[in-house]
Amino acid sequence: MTDRELGLIKANDVMLVHCPESNINLASGIMPVRKWLRHGIRVGLGSDVGASHTLAMSKAVVRAIQLSKLMKVFDPHAKPLTTAEAFYMATKGGGSFFGKVGGFEKGYSFDAIIVEDDPRIAGRLSLEEQFQRFLYTGDARNIIARFVEGRQVG
Repeated sequence: MTDRELGLIKANDVMLVHCPESNINLASGIMPVRKWLRHGIRVGLGSDVGASHTLAMSKAVVRAIQLSKLMKVFDPHAKPLTTAEAFYMATKGGGSFFGKVGGFEKGYSFDAIIVEDDPRIAGRLSLEEQFQRFLYTGDARNIIARFVEGRQVG
């Protein structure tokens, strides 16, 4: 995007949505997420059902991080997304488009999952390492409860 286009996006508070699986499957390029964040543009994370092969947001978080690491091929000074940044884009960052969702603060919709990990492994890992383990290797089998708007749905 040109500087003018970036200015219009920011001035109109447009949120960009990064769908990394779609970028991969369509071979449409790598979204320069770090660049947009540096310009103060809001970026959410999504899964595009038209071109993606998974709806799992945990996988979108991982792919966003992986694609940001590939940006180093084009720019050796590129700084990859952190787990915290990509997770924020998948939750509160992207959720802000819909209102008060994606966070645990008072007044926000309580949408959450409860994840169970193998206690033999989890006991040796920090909370952050357990979270990364779920993102990279976990799936629906690790989810023991789901909440939508404060009600348990599964």
